[in-house]
Formats: sequence, structure tokens, C-alpha cells
Amino acid sequence: MPPPRQIAFLLDDFALQTPAQQLLDRFLLGYRRNGSFHKPDAFRVSYSLSPTGGEGGVRGRPSTEASSLLQQRVTGHGLQLTADLPTAVREADALVIVPGIGSASPPEPLLAAALAHARRGTACFVFGALASSLATARTRAALANARQVTLASGTEWPLTWRLPQIDLPVRASLDEAIIVVQGPSPLAELQALDALLPILERRAGGERGVRQVKFLADRELWRAGDRREWSWPLLSSALSRSDSPQGDTLLDGRTQDLVGLGVVPKLARNPRGWLLEHADGVRTALLVLEGVVADCNFALRLKDGSEISAQLFHAPVPGQEHFSPLAATLEDFFRTGQAPAPFARSLLTAGLLDACRQSAAQPGTWLRTPEITGL
Repeated sequence: MPPPRQIAFLLDDFALQTPAQQLLDRFLLGYRRNGSFHKPDAFRVSYSLSPTGGEGGVRGRPSTEASSLLQQRVTGHGLQLTADLPTAVREADALVIVPGIGSASPPEPLLAAALAHARRGTACFVFGALASSLATARTRAALANARQVTLASGTEWPLTWRLPQIDLPVRASLDEAIIVVQGPSPLAELQALDALLPILERRAGGERGVRQVKFLADRELWRAGDRREWSWPLLSSALSRSDSPQGDTLLDGRTQDLVGLGVVPKLARNPRGWLLEHADGVRTALLVLEGVVADCNFALRLKDGSEISAQLFHAPVPGQEHFSPLAATLEDFFRTGQAPAPFARSLLTAGLLDACRQSAAQPGTWLRTPEITGL
């Protein structure tokens, strides 16, 4: 029997109910997979803290809470501490890099150090976005290629369950898409992109990049919907899949047609959104609507007028079982060395996060994005 492979988790910090904890514990303790509880015994698990220091920590030292939580796993479950990050990387067959709480991508020094010291043939997964700009993502990709490291990035959103379990038919002719999320920037934008882009890739011609992006907020967001820059009916289709409508439903349990009753603008707190015009003419709206619903829902309109909509399910705490499909995908990645998703998606996500940030500085104006057209 071959010796166990070594997985090194490179963390900014560690806290309960975070991706760092959910993923590390699944490789350390096991998780539900294919109808049974599965423990990945073919792996040894170690961790190291970022030399930059994370949320609540300084210069590679975790916060007091993180130290206690990690020590419990060292003494009780065989987690290995490697204090020196370069050593942790050199000893590993696979790397999982998780940014700090509130960050969409890992800090430059952490990923740069990981790629600089990784052995040839290492599989490296970055939770979140590979970078916050296309230029930085390409730099990181070039370093990984030079080291013959297979690099991948993403979140749990493309792999979680859908209610109902449907998808865009392969090579379907798509007209328009919308997704509704909640949360602070840039995490909400990352969630929307990482959830929706894998679905859009299935359309006829695949994903060819984005020509331009426009940011809208507050009343201008609703006015853009009235001007049909994005679709109120498609928003209604997306919200029809929600099981967490806010407002009067919380008061007396009533059902609500949130769009038909005109209550979306009344419920939304600091609403914001981005309109994307793709290279093939498909239009996408990313709407961040706090206070309207409390889950993630999308809807698509095909060229023939038919619609597809679903909720992307996030299981409740403490288990957060939506991390189990991601853990299974990563386990397969680390065993085979085959990246779980097209790398072009990582580049497009990084470029779009940058475009969302830049366009937010000039609301209502289209920002041309030639650098992410044709990716």
C-alpha cells in the first residue's frame, strides 16, 4: 500500500463556521460522501499559518481562539503543525490555501510563497478567487506553470445542491441570466460569479468573456429594471425558488409574490448590482439584495423564451454540508492531479472582480473590459 499523501492547509487564520474549518475538518475527520461517512485515510493533514498574519493574528501567529481550536485538532485528531511555511509546502503533495475571514482571495505573499516552494507536480487549490485582478491571476498562473504545479480555485457554490436539481442544457441558446445573493463586498460578487459562471459555460459557444460591466445602486438599480436593462420578470422567476422571503412572511408566515406586490425595493437594504454584457451578447445581472430573501437564487431565459430557475442550497450551521461536495471534488483532484474546472474560469472571475470594483467607482457608466473579452 502506498504511503499516505500529505495535504498542507495554508491559512490566514482559523475560526469555527469558516471555509478553513469546514474543509480542514473534512480531510482530518471525514465527511458524508455517496451515502456513507467517508474518511480520506490516504491523506495526512498538516497546517501552517501565513507569514503575513491573518484576521486576529500577527506575523504568522493565529489569534488565541484559533490557537485553541487548532491545538484541539493536533492533540485529538492527529493534525500536524508545521510552523515554517516553506517546509510545510515542500513536504506536501497537495496544498489548500484559504484566505482570511472577509477576503475573496489569499494575500499575495502567501500564494507566492506556496508556489515558490511547491514541489513539481503538486496540486494546489485556492479557496475563493485566485486573485483580485486579471494581471495578478496571470502572474500566479505563470509561476505555477513554471513550477509544474496544477493550480485551481473556486468555492463551494458551483458544487452545492440545486432546488430543483436542474441545469442549463448543453449548447442551449441563452438570452439573459440573473442571480440574487447577499453579503458584503467583494464576497457577494465572488459568490455570484462562482455560482453562475459554471452554469453559463454550458451555453452554445461556451463562455467567451465579458465586453463591459456597469454598476448600479439604490434607486438607479430599480430604474434600470424599469428600462429593461435587467429583467423584473426574470427576478420574479429567481425569487420564486427562495424558501426565505423576508418582510411580512417573517411576521405571520404569509406567502408573497415579492416582485408582483412591488415590495422588493421596500425590503432591500442598500441594494447594489452589476450588469454584464458578455462577448456573445448574453446579458447577466448580479444583484445583491439584503433584506429581500436570505438565500441564493438564479434564473435563466433561453432564446426560445423558456426559463430555468433554481435555488443554490446552503445547508445550515453547524454542519454546513455544502462543503462536502467540494471536499469530495478536492480529494479527487489531489488523487488524480486533474483540475476540477477550466482554468479560464479562474482568470475570468479574477478579472470580473476587478471590473466590479472599478465600475463601483463610476455608477451608471459602462466600463469596457477588453482584457476579459475572449478569455
